[in-house]
Amino acid sequence: MPLIDEDGNLFGAINVIDALIVVVLLAVVVAGIAVVAALDSGESETRYATIELENQPDYVVERIDEGDVATFEGSEDSITVTDVQITPSASDGGNSSQPDVTIRAEVDGERIEDDSREQDRFQVAGNPLMLGNEIRLDMGTYTTTGTVTDLGGDAETLSDAEATSTTRAAVELENVRPAVADGLEEGMTETMRGETVATVEDVESEPASVVLQSEDGNIYEREHPQNRDVTIVVELQTTETETGVEFRGERLGVGSSIVLNFDGMNVQGEVSEVE
Repeated sequence: MPLIDEDGNLFGAINVIDALIVVVLLAVVVAGIAVVAALDSGESETRYATIELENQPDYVVERIDEGDVATFEGSEDSITVTDVQITPSASDGGNSSQPDVTIRAEVDGERIEDDSREQDRFQVAGNPLMLGNEIRLDMGTYTTTGTVTDLGGDAETLSDAEATSTTRAAVELENVRPAVADGLEEGMTETMRGETVATVEDVESEPASVVLQSEDGNIYEREHPQNRDVTIVVELQTTETETGVEFRGERLGVGSSIVLNFDGMNVQGEVSEVE
């Protein structure tokens, strides 16, 4: 049987023109697959991310810890927590039951070459990861969601990112009930996740003042029969930022309002001196 018969059919069955079209289509498909494979294939790479989890419930705050690992189904990529920072929410003076949580994490993903961009893409479990991305982390015993605020190749901790120090401050507590005034003493501390963030170094108190008006309209200042004005000197764990010293993410200075929790005793006062 001739290769091409008198009707132009290949092997007497397929028209030569149709066969050429099929070959061209196959070539296009193969080339497309090669391009997609080239774009999707990448090199394994490890980067380090700061992820803002913001307000978190108690059960997450209690469980989240260094070494927690988030894995992704169908992928070898993972995210491992390397550092945790817990800060009472500033929205209610630092006395929130849902504090702000920030983590630093080691991210094992892929670097994808992309000629259309100035920089190669970095992706985790097939999804691009960049600043501002919201990412869901399934840690096995809990799940949380956060926003990527820093991403790079540096393994620095959160404490490295901000210079930490201790600051002594005098705090004025006005018109304090006797049970609270008597309960405040030197050596009391406030701790967060086992770390001391405030220590009472000195306590002084005096009777609180009360302003009275007589029947004839005269104003008198008298000592309150029970309540007291208390001044405490505390050593605070603070961070140094470009705008000044901060305690729990809030600027610390004369006139600042501050809330402290000593062994379940909440006190609120005004900073009158900072050393």
